[in-house]
Amino acid sequence: MANSFPIRECYCPAHFGNSYEAMWPGEMAGYLAEMQHLGFNRYGDWLTTTDTRNPYTTDHWLLGRELLERKKLAYHAAQQLGLQLDLMVTANHVYLDQLQTDQLATPGPGFYGQLICPSQPAARAVILGNYENWFRDFAAAGIRLNSFTAFAYDYGGCGCDQCRPWILTFARLMREVHAIGEKYHPGLEPWFCSWWWKPEEHARFNDWAATEAPGWLKGMSLHIEYNQTRVKEVAVPAGCRKLAFVHIGYGDTNAGGDIYSKFGPVVAPQRIPATLHDLAAQGVTGYQAYSEGVFDDVNKALLAGTSLPEYARRYFGSADGWPAWLAQWGDRRQVDVAAAQTEFDRLAATARPGWRLEQWRAKLKLETLDRQIGNPPEWTPAKLKLVEQCLAEHEHLQRDVYRLGPLRHILAWPASGAAWYASWAQQQQATSRAAELPREA
Repeated sequence: MANSFPIRECYCPAHFGNSYEAMWPGEMAGYLAEMQHLGFNRYGDWLTTTDTRNPYTTDHWLLGRELLERKKLAYHAAQQLGLQLDLMVTANHVYLDQLQTDQLATPGPGFYGQLICPSQPAARAVILGNYENWFRDFAAAGIRLNSFTAFAYDYGGCGCDQCRPWILTFARLMREVHAIGEKYHPGLEPWFCSWWWKPEEHARFNDWAATEAPGWLKGMSLHIEYNQTRVKEVAVPAGCRKLAFVHIGYGDTNAGGDIYSKFGPVVAPQRIPATLHDLAAQGVTGYQAYSEGVFDDVNKALLAGTSLPEYARRYFGSADGWPAWLAQWGDRRQVDVAAAQTEFDRLAATARPGWRLEQWRAKLKLETLDRQIGNPPEWTPAKLKLVEQCLAEHEHLQRDVYRLGPLRHILAWPASGAAWYASWAQQQQATSRAAELPREA
């Protein structure tokens, strides 16, 4: 089913301390080759401005420059493999040193990020100048982009009178961006991702496209909401491919916090096959897999056309027992942990060693400890000891197995970690405050 889709893109934003940001160039090239083997034929990354300064205005080799250079090397490696290249952009999200007080975007529902107002001429010049630098720089590095995918939200947006309705301001801005990109990447296709678009925004955009830009947009990657397997039933402009944005960073359900490697690797043995079936029935011609690291490696395989037995043979050395063992983790809450541990010990004894095996060993430990801690827990010394063990295992997973450094934003545990985490953090603060109180004379 998966390989019947002509467009099979893996979107791997290198940011927030995830695997793609942490990997060195040779390591990333090797992983791209594995993604191609699994069945992907396109690669995409996001141009990161979060937490960084403009790398084009200094000779110092700071974070912004390092991230940008690694992205270019990854694109070059993907190009050498024969993968098509897509560049993800967030409309008016700019570098930290470009946030001038008098140019800031007006806040509104769903608007966040390092945003400036594209309706102000000076701010618009900054935004377009960034795109000019990026497209020119990529071309100079020998990278030839096939498309760019623009997001109106997450990050993006401005709620000022001149920018309302935002979806049309966004569309007009992206037409200017496309003209810049085509100078350096002839034939560059403009695509949009409708992440968090409302149905009325689709209708308004389609009316605009029919009158102001007929035939311009070449792809619309439609949002699939959490725990769903179908894109929204909305029309796309004439001549525009209907694509799907498939979140592979969680299991069959995101209930229980099993997302973004908070409890280790994820697998969606029910959700992903159902998604592929439903997308084909809806007339979707391709997908963009949204990935936040290597912890979703099994989901990459399922989406791109590699079965669980094929995956197990390639990476564990045998398909004996592994497909059923992996499939049970679609919903971590339903797993019989004791039985899973016994079976894992049997399978792992003869399995090929490596990080793919060790991440599942860590998941078992994290699941066992999380259940022992409970929610809401009563913070006894024994429970606090279990938290220490759980945090140590999580550190082992992220540092020793995935080889990551500081995690930020959605990838950090406080963002959406264990159900007991907030209570534990409050308990730690209370204990710390009590220890700091002066003793009575």
